[in-house]
Parts: sequence; structure tokens; C-alpha cells
Amino acid sequence: MRINMGYNSAGDRSPVVWDTQKLINGHVLIVGKSGTGKTHTLKKMLHQVNEAAGGKLRVHVMDVHGDIDIEGASTVKFSEATPYGFNPLIVNPDPDFGGVRKKVQSFLAALNRTGFRLGPKQEAALRNILIDLYAANGFYENDPNSWKIKDGVERRYAKKYPSIEDALRFAQAKLKMMFLGTSSKTVSALEKLYRKQGQFYSKTRMLNKATNAEEQQQLETELKNLTEETTNLFREHLEHMQTGRELTDLIKYDSKDVMKSVVDRLENLYNIGIFRPQRPPFDAEAPIWRYDIRALSADEKKLFVSFILEAIFLRGSQRGVQSELGEIIVLDEAHLFLTEEPDNPINVIAKEARKFGLGLFAASQSPTHFSDDFISNVSTKIILGIDQMYWDGTVRKLKMEAKALEWIVPHKKMVIQMGNRGETRNQFIWTNLER
Repeated sequence: MRINMGYNSAGDRSPVVWDTQKLINGHVLIVGKSGTGKTHTLKKMLHQVNEAAGGKLRVHVMDVHGDIDIEGASTVKFSEATPYGFNPLIVNPDPDFGGVRKKVQSFLAALNRTGFRLGPKQEAALRNILIDLYAANGFYENDPNSWKIKDGVERRYAKKYPSIEDALRFAQAKLKMMFLGTSSKTVSALEKLYRKQGQFYSKTRMLNKATNAEEQQQLETELKNLTEETTNLFREHLEHMQTGRELTDLIKYDSKDVMKSVVDRLENLYNIGIFRPQRPPFDAEAPIWRYDIRALSADEKKLFVSFILEAIFLRGSQRGVQSELGEIIVLDEAHLFLTEEPDNPINVIAKEARKFGLGLFAASQSPTHFSDDFISNVSTKIILGIDQMYWDGTVRKLKMEAKALEWIVPHKKMVIQMGNRGETRNQFIWTNLER
């Protein structure tokens, strides 16, 4: 796929071509302050790439402001009022890259990159809730064959992935048991039983050391009473036991207070409205899918983008190695979603997605918003015009000349660096948008 980006300002003013056959990868960073043409450049590139691909390319546009209106795109708006969303608890069945444990960990990591961050006890309790929930639905962390929907096991009801709503109900049920149900009564009786047993042991030792008949009689009476109390407590413990896992559950879920805070987090997640199992109604025939997420808060946008990108990457890895670019992710205001953690889906895609035919187009106001690691993994950098406060940082980060930034005129002149295969150094090309 080839895109004419403009014309080299030097020499014969030859076309500056973005060519996927020559580039190291299909990743693009477009930087420029407001009004310099980031959205226009994105639209132009996507239009030409789509034409070159003959409609066989899938483009996912994460539109944080609701202003990337591309002709022919299938647009879905996400908010609390919409009945559809996506399920972040779908397990990748790949025995090497997937599984219950990895899904649980990636889910917790995504939460911890936002204001939904969990404390150590909350994280441990939620991890155990999710693992138990998966097991209740036939997905076992140590059985790779169970990670598939069609695992060959006969069931009364069809196997399905659990959802956030399922996790909320599961956690609420556990919390109710700890507050009002048999679990709390059973454990309470068991704790009293252990204390009485300790007293019984102590009194028995004292009886063996008794020096007179009166002291011995008193101790025997106390032992008899203790025996009756202990027997009654053990009977109470057995009567209230239902699952046989009451004590184990209390240890796994820590306390009623911790469970209450976990339930509150799950309720907040569910109420966002983007984690509903009903799939969004994108047009399967449309090459460009536009995710309108302007109605979501900053943290909600981070969660949404994190889970969507993870799902896209996992689908790509399951397809295997591809020789052509087949799928592009467009991130407007990309710096809002990027963190230093290596397991952040953006970092994973920048480093590993090329071989799976995935490209990442990231737009922001300055390259200084991004880590050196991310910058080094993006083969194409397009500078449309940066606010002067970012010039010094841009020169250091991109190893470019300051006079190149001075030369840029928004909508008329820009500079482009393209990392081609077999080249160790890539110069910035001073590019005119018109001959």
C-alpha cells in the first residue's frame, strides 16, 4: 500500500511516499497542536490506505472527541445509555498466549492504570472472585482445553464466557453469605469451637496437677461444661455448613469490608455501560469502524481503549504471521492512554503487532508525551506543527534539527521521518503538501 504524503522540498521535489512494502512497520505517529491538521492527515491516510487495500482493510478509530467523521464509516456511540458494549472477560483459548490466569491479570492491570485502581487486598479478593467465577462457568486455570467454548463437555446449558454483570452477581452473593448467610454463622461457630477446645486442653492439664479433692471436683465440673459447650458449637458449625468451603472462602475473600469494596468497584464498572455483553452494531461490510467515546469520562475511556486494543491484538496473534497490513488502530489523543508499563496494550502493539499485520496510527500534540521506547518502535513520524514550548524536548527526543520545526507551516509544510527496512539512519524529509 502506497500513500503520497507530499513532495520533497529539496532537489527535484519528488513525491514523498509512505510504502508498507518498505517500512519497518505500519505504525504512524502524527503530532501537531490544535489546528495544524491532525484529523485531516488521518482522514487522508485512511482514505488512501483503504482504497489501496480494496476495502479488505479493517480500521478501528478511537474517537475521543467525536470529530473524526469519515465518509463510509460505521459509527457506534458508547455511553451509559447505550444497551451494547463489549465483554472484557473473554478468554483467549490459545494454550501458549491465553488462559484464565492471563485474562484475570490483564483485567486487573487495566483497572490499576486508571482511577479504578485496587488496593492489595481488593486485588487479591477480586482475583479469587474471577477465578472462581470462571471455574463455575467451566473455565479452569490449569486446564487449557477448558479455555475453549467448545471443549467437548456435555452440559445442560451452553457454555459461555462470564461478563462483568456475572462477576458482580457472583461477588454480591459471596458478600451476602458473609453478612447474613450460613458462611458467617459457620465460621463464627468454628472460631468459638477452637477457643473452647483450647480452654478444654488447658483445664485437662490443670486437673492432672490438682493437689486436693475439692480442686479436682471444681475442675471436673468446668471440664464437663466445656465439653457440652464444645459439642453444641460443633453441632452448630455442622448445621450451618452448606458448601464445605465456608472457611476457605473467608480466607480467600479476606473480610466483609474488603468484599464490600470489591462489590462497589464492580458495580461502578457495570454502571459505566460499556461492559454489557450485547455486541455493538457495527456494519460488518464497512471497512472503517468508528468508536465514538466522547461521552465517557477520562478513566472510562482508558478502560475502553485498553480492553478493545487487547482484544484486537489477541485476534491478530491468533491469525498468525501476516505479510500485509490488514488492520489499523487509530488513537486520537494517544498520550492519554499510554503508560510506561510493558503490558499496556499500546506498548505491546507497538513492539509486537507488525508481524500480525496490525498498524497503529497515534495522534497527539507533541512527541514529548511519549516514551523513548514507544517512539523507537514507531517507524513513521509526521510533524505538522508543534507549540514552541515543546520544541527543545522534541529536538532531543527525535534527534532532529530545530530549524526543521521553524520551517514547518501548518497545512503547507511538514516534516516526515520514515523508517525503512535495511536502513540504520532515517532522515527527516522536509515535505511540501503542494508542488
